[in-house]
Amino acid sequence: MKMNAATASLLLLAGAQAQAGGLWLNEYGDFSGGRAAAGAAAGTGDAAAIIYNPAGASGVESGELFVSAGVLIPSTEFDLESSSPFLGDNDGGSAGEIAPGAALAYVDDFGLDTWDFGISLGGMAGAGLDYNDDWVGRYQATEVELLIMALGTSIAWQATERLTLGVAPQFYYAELELDVNVPNLVNPGGPDNRTSLDGDDNGFGFMAGATYALSPQTRLGIAYQSELDIDFNGELKLRSGNIDDLKLVADSDTELTLAATVRASLHHDWSDRLGFDFTVGWDQWSELDNILVSIDATGGRGAGLKTDWDDTWHYAAGFQYKVNKHWDMTMGVAYDTNPVDKQDRTADLPVDRQVRVAVGTRYHHGDALEIGGYLNYADLGDAKIDARAFSGDYDGENSLLGISLFLNWRL
Repeated sequence: MKMNAATASLLLLAGAQAQAGGLWLNEYGDFSGGRAAAGAAAGTGDAAAIIYNPAGASGVESGELFVSAGVLIPSTEFDLESSSPFLGDNDGGSAGEIAPGAALAYVDDFGLDTWDFGISLGGMAGAGLDYNDDWVGRYQATEVELLIMALGTSIAWQATERLTLGVAPQFYYAELELDVNVPNLVNPGGPDNRTSLDGDDNGFGFMAGATYALSPQTRLGIAYQSELDIDFNGELKLRSGNIDDLKLVADSDTELTLAATVRASLHHDWSDRLGFDFTVGWDQWSELDNILVSIDATGGRGAGLKTDWDDTWHYAAGFQYKVNKHWDMTMGVAYDTNPVDKQDRTADLPVDRQVRVAVGTRYHHGDALEIGGYLNYADLGDAKIDARAFSGDYDGENSLLGISLFLNWRL
């Protein structure tokens, strides 16, 4: 099948729209996740600290191993308000897909007084949705899976008794799979063409940070995560209507920028039992203002999609309480501002402002082992979509429940 210029443009733009999502994760399965990661950049006191801030290793005993495993359970369903006769009235059904999660970290000083080293592995961002094939937003996305994970090696230097500096070079791996419908321009009114785009990439980023002890009871921390410029090299496949035979395979190249972020945190021990935590952050999502997609079937030419995303602000507050010598508990809440207006929001990631509420617990088994877990509920907002040919929102059906278990072992 020969792909004409109009069909190529639709493919490129549809493919680009499904890349506009995938906000950074804020929790990684550790005890601080039970307070929505409030205060985590100031140090968590366990090996997971290096996932939030490489300088946090200075507050960890040498030879600590952290491991977590969990699951993310979404509830995502579109509430259709208006649509053209051409698009129909299918609302897409229950689109959220359950996804597993895991992370690990290890910290050791190797006998050096002012140096600490660590290694961590875990997911950084992701998205997973599966709509009905004939739903009203099928020309934005029918299925999308985006995964970004990173291996980090951290180095922390205690410059003074109070100040610690840290850096963590990262090697990341990113994978994208996207299915989207394309109108049948050869036979208008006939079955849609169906396209799938898959690609992957790897590269390098880094995190840098510092912690400062104002007093034995109070710590400050700041962490910077570099932006990631991801280039998904893969294949774009086109199938015609209901025919299962593959009609076109072309090399594709999709460029995506994930935002640089800053997190500044405070931890204060009000007493031997009660501690308070606070975080303020900034995500530079305005860098995601244009996504470039190209395929070799266009003779090397590409197409771009202007996303009009805005920078966002992140706030989190919480506390932790020592119930007795064995049990701790923690609670917290977090708020992230809306990154995109309803005219520019697409169905691949139906998120506007986010509110997360979390609760967790931890059990100390002797001096060497800590075991715990948390529940984290995220309200992802109404996420109104006001597209050219349809509109609606996810009011009441746009949330995410995170469940995680972890252990921290002093070897």
